[in-house]
Amino acid sequence: MAALFGALGRDQERARATLNLVPSENVLSPLARVPFALDAYARYFFDHKRMFGAWSFFGGTGAGAIEQETLLPLLRDQAQAPFVNPQPISGLNCMTAAMSALASPGDTVVLIPTDAGGHMSTAGVARRLGLHVLTLPMADAHTVDHEALGALLRSERPALVYLDQSTVLFPLDCAPLREVIDRESPRTLLHFDSSHLNGLILSKALANPLDDRGADTFGGSTHKTLAGPHKGFLATRREDLSERIDASTADLVSHHHPAEVLSLAVTLLELRDRDGAGYGAAILANARALAARLHERGAAVAAADRGFTGCHQVWLDTRSADEGVAMADRLYAAGVAVNRVGVPGVRGAAFRLSSAEVTRCGATEADSTELADIIADVVVDGAPTDRVASRAAALRARLYRPRYCFEDDALEDPAVPEWLRELAAAVGRGVYGEDR
Repeated sequence: MAALFGALGRDQERARATLNLVPSENVLSPLARVPFALDAYARYFFDHKRMFGAWSFFGGTGAGAIEQETLLPLLRDQAQAPFVNPQPISGLNCMTAAMSALASPGDTVVLIPTDAGGHMSTAGVARRLGLHVLTLPMADAHTVDHEALGALLRSERPALVYLDQSTVLFPLDCAPLREVIDRESPRTLLHFDSSHLNGLILSKALANPLDDRGADTFGGSTHKTLAGPHKGFLATRREDLSERIDASTADLVSHHHPAEVLSLAVTLLELRDRDGAGYGAAILANARALAARLHERGAAVAAADRGFTGCHQVWLDTRSADEGVAMADRLYAAGVAVNRVGVPGVRGAAFRLSSAEVTRCGATEADSTELADIIADVVVDGAPTDRVASRAAALRARLYRPRYCFEDDALEDPAVPEWLRELAAAVGRGVYGEDR
């Protein structure tokens, strides 16, 4: 046991020392972590009282009240949708629930191709649900070919167009797609998988997909730009589709994890009350600053002719797979974690970078420029680890703890028991370290 916890300690210390630029990750606030140390984490949450009028599993009573009184009103308000479902337990579970609700076995679904940034699992999930899969016609990696889409809709009459950008620089605008759908195949539904963008949408840094009669439904995971727990939600303004989604999650989700429900409630409270709008705007500004400085330093940054990015992601061409592996390893050894993947329009390996987590930890545009210089020293100049490690450590020392969130003093109220205040303080110190 000592060896196991020793390894856990080393892993945590490594995390404390690393600037994380992985787009599918973020960091929970100290208070959003607390539910995972409480009894709620061990309990089932079937919410039978809401469904059947009585509790069968009493461990869900506290979480159930908080979900109804706090989480759901917050989610409705921030998603700008009267019908929301927080039952999905992950992004992929959310995808499965949405597809099964909006299409039936034998139907046709249209997906973003993987070489235009579509999620690698979407087609497999669709086929396992008995759906016939077609790909969305693209003019380039970032733009739908509307004329070709119209022809596809006329000939195939799909039940669903599922927009699943996971490797994304410029989020698709749903409204023009809706115009084509309404003209050519009015019964086709449009779903926007917002897993990577929920923090930007709920903070209003990006437009809501439901606006302008765009998407019928949207939703996804809650742990990327939205700095919450590993969970998911679905939202719509249509009651009939809400009923279909609820029926789907009733079959596909057993219990939906009370600790995660509580953590998501904390996260959405913080988004509302701790400058969520500023957080979303800073993610966009920091991504552009990171990309612009990398470009100035001679790095091969994608979409320079379009302003680099319209969200949290920045794509960097590393020339070859072997070079990409070596660069990623050197950066990680120096304290910078990047996501080495294939990206649209880049042959071989590339880095998919994100500004979300460093922004969550308080990064400014100046910090993002400094971070770009650290990366460029390795990627452009071929610098060894020891040349950049001290600078990365100094930057991480400034960006070591989540911001845009409540601190311990938020619990200085007689309603909060002393032991819970002490636990919250201990969680914050233990995970992030003492003030530096």
